[in-house]
Amino acid sequence: MILKAKNISKSFKSPIDVTILKDITLEIKAGETIAITGKSGEGKTTLLHILGTLEAPTNGTLEICGTLASSSTWNHLRNQKIGFIFQAYNLLEDYTVLENILMPAKIAHQDTRPGSASHTRALELLQEVGLSHRADFPAKLLSGGEKQRAAIARAFLNDPALILADEPSGNLDHAHSTIIYNLLLSAAQKRGKALIVVTHDRELAALCQKTYSLMDGVLS
Repeated sequence: MILKAKNISKSFKSPIDVTILKDITLEIKAGETIAITGKSGEGKTTLLHILGTLEAPTNGTLEICGTLASSSTWNHLRNQKIGFIFQAYNLLEDYTVLENILMPAKIAHQDTRPGSASHTRALELLQEVGLSHRADFPAKLLSGGEKQRAAIARAFLNDPALILADEPSGNLDHAHSTIIYNLLLSAAQKRGKALIVVTHDRELAALCQKTYSLMDGVLS
């Protein structure tokens, strides 16, 4: 099992007492793809952040690749086991595309020089997402579709077991969205990754093996 979340809840006390997530239990295996749908404001991104150790739950437990998520393991899990794909891309715009893709390896203090395993893998991923010709471009010069493809390549660099994608096609037209869907789903299944996608897009949700809906804090 790649991820096991049990009785995850999230509450806020300020400015008012509100519960966003209620006793959510979720499991996902290698090669499995899951879509989480729901209206804006239902807490989908909050749930994804908790599953990715970016935010702590108020209650409940999270286990990733057999490791219990806690303040002492969050950094290791984020660097080695989890790949994030954000709606806003979160690329460093004054760095080149290749430098952006190599960033997870740099954060993990891996060798990123030409000829290193990380550098070779980054070039392979660039080719896989169709951006080899953009390797030395500043990220700010890319189109929206190219930025999202670069973000996907970056997410896969450290060969994470779990890929988390937050509205990966939210800023793209239909043609580019289809490219992103195919990249994500084929990469997850071909590489044996667990993929969790938060999306409003019914087409993307339908392509995943399982679909859940988040409403009033309950995942069903």
